[in-house]
Amino acid sequence: MIRRAALLLLLLAVARSARAAGPITDRNYTLDAYRGAAVADYRVIGMGGVSLATAEGAVGLLANPAAAASRPATSTSWFDWDFLFDLYTPGLGVDADNSGIPQERMIGKSGAFNLGLVGMFGAWGTAVTITGQVRDFSFPSGTQASMSAAMGRLTLARSFAEGEWTAGASLLVGGFTLKLPTSGIDLVNTANWSIEAGALWRPRDENMRVGISFRPRILANIDGAGCDPNNCFGYILPERVAFPWSAGAGIAFRFGGAPWNQTVASDFRDEKSTIVAADLILTGPVANGDGVDAFLEKQVQQSGATVSPSVRVGAEYEWVPGWLRIRGGAYWEPNRFDDVSGRLHVTMGLDVRFWSFSLWGSRYRLRASLAGDGARRYGNTVLSLGFWH
Repeated sequence: MIRRAALLLLLLAVARSARAAGPITDRNYTLDAYRGAAVADYRVIGMGGVSLATAEGAVGLLANPAAAASRPATSTSWFDWDFLFDLYTPGLGVDADNSGIPQERMIGKSGAFNLGLVGMFGAWGTAVTITGQVRDFSFPSGTQASMSAAMGRLTLARSFAEGEWTAGASLLVGGFTLKLPTSGIDLVNTANWSIEAGALWRPRDENMRVGISFRPRILANIDGAGCDPNNCFGYILPERVAFPWSAGAGIAFRFGGAPWNQTVASDFRDEKSTIVAADLILTGPVANGDGVDAFLEKQVQQSGATVSPSVRVGAEYEWVPGWLRIRGGAYWEPNRFDDVSGRLHVTMGLDVRFWSFSLWGSRYRLRASLAGDGARRYGNTVLSLGFWH
């Protein structure tokens, strides 16, 4: 009996390793579009990927739709607005997806942006956000490829009980393209839509906030390619692309002067304060998943066999009230591939106020922000412009 059990375990291990490596032989697989590194706004990246409980206005919209109706403490008028513009340069590393492909086999360039505009009308909030990403690949074999992805969000949120509770939902429309520049052929060109939801609890006159979010799985079939899907310039194309489901919960605390969840009767809250926060993010599996890097080398590398958990922690300190904030954090990028371990990211960032002006009887301050994210074989820097709250 023991020998039979050992033999069965050995056969299962062999079968699993056969699925996890080797050339692609048929279309019975799914391209896993999972991104383990934090690609969000400047504050989220600077605070170690934390976002669910600290989401407010334009900041945090990519993770928690409730942010559209989560007003800053100084927002007291019936109408208010906010905006965000981030530029990313995640080109400092050579393994953006932690696939384990070593540097000598792939050199990549990449860039991304995030643009958001929020309007708040009483208890309601609405927002439009657009994110985009490009990435170029060059392999020692001479193969070149480029990836582009874009996603738009239309968000509607509402606060209840004088802002103590906030809930929101976003309509997501996204597209994903993998191209061979030398041939002009799209290996993958697909799009689909989905709904994501989030909520915030901000108990009145307290210094604690709790946030949750959920996005269901998005599947996009690959149809109408410009070549034979069983032999597209030597590639056997996948049947579909999967954006796995994700769910998260977070908590944050603020230590300062007046309570965090309290309206402030002034245009700005200029006081020394510290915010500490933590998130737990779960990302769902992908059946017969294959990594993007491996696909471009015409190989199978099993991706997303199980749920991937990520723990994130961060802090923010307003050092010079009204002028300078600094932040830092860390998060764990889980192992999405059987043969590659997870990796620890260390992040940091800062805000600097550089201009003040008045518009329609209201005073505004503009800030410039920097953030950085470093891990094994990975680096990302962010430059952002927006309002100082």
